Amino acid sequence: MLAEFLYYLFPYQIFESVFFRGGMVYLTTYILINWVMPKVIRLFRKKGITSDFKKNEETPGPYQGATPIMGGLVLVPAIILSTLLWAWMNQYTLAIVLIMFGFAVVGGIDDGAKVLHKRRVESGLQERKSYADKADGISGRIRLSLQFAITLSVIGGMYYFGDGISSQLHVPMVPMKTWFPELSLYLFIPLVTIMIVGGANAVNLTDGLDSLVTVPIMTCAFFVAAAAYIAGDLEWSERLKISFISGEIKEVSIMAIAIIAAGIAFLKFNAPPASIYMGDIGSLGLGAGISTMFLFAKAELYLPIVGGIFVLAAISSIIQRLWFKIALKKKGRAWAEKNRFFYRAPYHHHSQELITYREEDPEVKSVWHYLQNKMGWKHIADEDKYLSKEQVNNKVIWGSHLRSISLLVITLIIYFKVR
Repeated sequence: MLAEFLYYLFPYQIFESVFFRGGMVYLTTYILINWVMPKVIRLFRKKGITSDFKKNEETPGPYQGATPIMGGLVLVPAIILSTLLWAWMNQYTLAIVLIMFGFAVVGGIDDGAKVLHKRRVESGLQERKSYADKADGISGRIRLSLQFAITLSVIGGMYYFGDGISSQLHVPMVPMKTWFPELSLYLFIPLVTIMIVGGANAVNLTDGLDSLVTVPIMTCAFFVAAAAYIAGDLEWSERLKISFISGEIKEVSIMAIAIIAAGIAFLKFNAPPASIYMGDIGSLGLGAGISTMFLFAKAELYLPIVGGIFVLAAISSIIQRLWFKIALKKKGRAWAEKNRFFYRAPYHHHSQELITYREEDPEVKSVWHYLQNKMGWKHIADEDKYLSKEQVNNKVIWGSHLRSISLLVITLIIYFKVR
């Protein structure tokens, strides 16, 4: 809105430029987060806004309490405010803002329920589950119902009242002139709804270690910013053989840049050892927002590639749960609790167990680790393992970050050249 107002007062081309407004949205988001986040961290520490039952014993410095959650309470408003200031509002940006805000509200409700649950346990009003390190939030059924309702309302309304959503799918590595399938309404709406809800929850599952989710969010935002800009530029889309969508889709790039700025600013507070976590309010809001951007840029099927870290977290969690249910039914609880498919899920927790040195074999056995050893794959010698939890976490986190960057490069090559 500010950019449109400035252009109205001073009709210079610079206020229309995506590059200028992208730079301004980056600076605005970055400055806002760096200004507000330290105050929020101090407040949340004082009020005990956390879901961890255990104190963080490895954090250096005088504060030894549990790490606060709900850092997304700063990230999401900063992104939305910066977008409202520097992006031109159209059907794309408005829909992304609505979905991001709606999912952030659901995440905020879930985070609030976790904080209240932890306080009830600490006050003796509720019993803590023996295996739980963190407090529970609202039920998964309620959370998913709210997410599907938000997505269907926004996307369904945009489909009927807007004119910018195409139901065609760009299949990776297949030339659009060869096959550019168009889905019926009854297939398209459920598909994109599942994609947005699934993408948001996959991001949420990845948010399990300090900064683990932040870099993959930025790599996804970088890719979709490039895809949206080129899909909104007639000359560049023709040159690179990308389907031209509309000039309005370029505004999605500006919001993606705001997400990149938020990620870089958040790393200052979330890099190991984390001073605050993103929480469901951040991971659900950003995950839903990015998934919606991929939909509008007609790059839906590229999200599982560049966001492979999110896919791994989601699939490993699903496999772990299904395996446990089957084992529980066939072998009983005692066997099922001792024989898991992964040591822990999502997969980054399994990776932690693989590189943690122990003098004795772990009590829990992993079917996946057994299969890996049989195939001679991923066997890690004891001398390459770590004693310190902090060292283990850093190794897993940096490995994930490097894979995210590699997946970004691979996706860019496929999207722009392998067609």
